[in-house]
Amino acid sequence: MKSILLIGGVITSLLLFNLNIDNSKKEIDANNNVNNKSINISNTKDIYNIKIGERKEKLLSLFGQPDRIDESEYGFNWYIYNNDYNNFFMVGIEDEVVKGIYSNSLNSCETENINIGDKRDDVRKLYTPIEYKKKGNIKYIISSEGQYDIIEINNKYITFFYDIHDEYKICSYQVIDSKNESDMKSIYASPSEKLKKSFEMQVIDLTNSVRAKNGLNKLKYSEMATTSSKKHSLDMVDKNYFDHINKENETPFDRMNEEGIKYISAGENIAAGQTSAIYAHEALMNSKGHRKNILGNYNSIGVGVEFGGDYNIYYTQNFYR
Repeated sequence: MKSILLIGGVITSLLLFNLNIDNSKKEIDANNNVNNKSINISNTKDIYNIKIGERKEKLLSLFGQPDRIDESEYGFNWYIYNNDYNNFFMVGIEDEVVKGIYSNSLNSCETENINIGDKRDDVRKLYTPIEYKKKGNIKYIISSEGQYDIIEINNKYITFFYDIHDEYKICSYQVIDSKNESDMKSIYASPSEKLKKSFEMQVIDLTNSVRAKNGLNKLKYSEMATTSSKKHSLDMVDKNYFDHINKENETPFDRMNEEGIKYISAGENIAAGQTSAIYAHEALMNSKGHRKNILGNYNSIGVGVEFGGDYNIYYTQNFYR
């Protein structure tokens, strides 16, 4: 007999907290939107022709070395190209071969004639989304509440993420080689310190890329906000709760103060249960309050991720200026 576990709204959750202090006279430079280097813009269209199964050399010949290499939940490494957040993309590499693609900016030939900006109805007219993922003898039922669809076609899994606040248009996609998907024994990755760090940095990249698309400044990495976020995610795991107010009745702003953060305004997003940084970010963007924080008038960000607890994985974002 197969067990069934629901994924989506049943085992994931989101909360937000924000505060504005108007009586502070401290001024902080928020003009962080200038990158020192950029991708050769004439080459960005060539990401369209990068295919699952191609050799890594083609990717490197077009775009050079990645800005960062992260672990993924799928066993491959994400090659992160983040020096131009208006043309942000990630390519999964394993054994010198392309195994995955993600972008919220650039289209791909691997998405079966569906492009960013197309609507959910366009996808569903052509393809039938899968209803579950099978891992061992367990069926993980996909309950996305209409926020994304997963298509299995031509030896790959394609996830189309929709912006529910913009006519359910496709805002990003992820393509994964079917073998990498089938090799996962659970919907959740095996925990590791490297994967935690990778998810944390990816959340920052995804935040800055969507801010760039909205004409906003880049948020700079804050070690103090990172420490505050890490401590809160770990505390939620250890003490088995999901809330902005911890068991000592401390607010996010109490915790930021403890780390020495001085701010005019600040905010916190927390999420739990999403299987990756990508899924967490897309879920947060589909919640108006969390979206407001992500696109808010801040200049600094820190992210903390922790594995464990009832939700399997917890994310905390701290913002301030």
